[in-house]
Amino acid sequence: MPNTAYIYVPTLASDQLDTGLDQGRWGWRASALERGGALQAAQKLEPGDYLIFGHRGPNSRVKPGGWSDATLQRVVVTSVTSALFTEHTPIWHDDTYPERIGLRIIADLGELSGPDLGSQAMESLRLSANKRGVPVLTSGSEVIGHLAVGISARPVEPADSTGWAEPGDDAPSHLLQRLLLRRETSTLRKRMLGASTGTCAFCGRTLPSQLLCVTHVTPLHSLSTEAQADLANFTVACSLGCDQLFRRGYVTVDAEGIVTATSRSRETPDVHQAVGAISGRLVAGFDARSAPFFAHHRDINAA
Repeated sequence: MPNTAYIYVPTLASDQLDTGLDQGRWGWRASALERGGALQAAQKLEPGDYLIFGHRGPNSRVKPGGWSDATLQRVVVTSVTSALFTEHTPIWHDDTYPERIGLRIIADLGELSGPDLGSQAMESLRLSANKRGVPVLTSGSEVIGHLAVGISARPVEPADSTGWAEPGDDAPSHLLQRLLLRRETSTLRKRMLGASTGTCAFCGRTLPSQLLCVTHVTPLHSLSTEAQADLANFTVACSLGCDQLFRRGYVTVDAEGIVTATSRSRETPDVHQAVGAISGRLVAGFDARSAPFFAHHRDINAA
């Protein structure tokens, strides 16, 4: 079972946090790890363990439990990619921090409060703040599950076409990633549709927003984490038929942006008629950025 370490980063260290996340490294001065078992905690971190960074919280000089309702301006969930090692290559502008671990970002959650993270996590971050940002280690990955449950409980627009039935790992970190993408797609839906009506990119009909879906062009499980967040991988399709015809591969979009029927479209006369109504149309918003995603969709649904 993976462990979870909590690391608090003070307000004045925003640049150091950004640099470490960009470089896939976090480090400490050797002197910082010499106290209170901090070195032993850092040495126990192994690839696959979780690191939770808390940034810009309130005064940590309070009684135990005093952060239970506090708010952190930024929380970043990462995974350990390499155990503790010593490296003197310059990364940060203010110091070397040679005692390092490798990491990768799972989710940058922004502002969160105590109830979002749970009392154990908040207390561990408070302790880290009082110990110069050393890791405070706990057994298990309870906070990841806690976050996933909290995010899944938040309201999401019912008509967004997020594809959560797609195959994938149900480990807590993957569940958290998928739920975050679901929340981001809901936000994107509001940005793309906004008004009470909108237009389907495939059939061109103007419809109430409740009948329109923000649809992934290429399924998320086929993409890297970085590509999943690319806005060019989203289009608007109506729930009167275009969304399902596209997502299920009855139609694809060719290199010029034209809706094209596939062999699947002849499964029944009625399907063939529905596909014929949109075949030959130019997909609204098709451009050089979205073209590779539509090409991937074509490859997946090649006859």
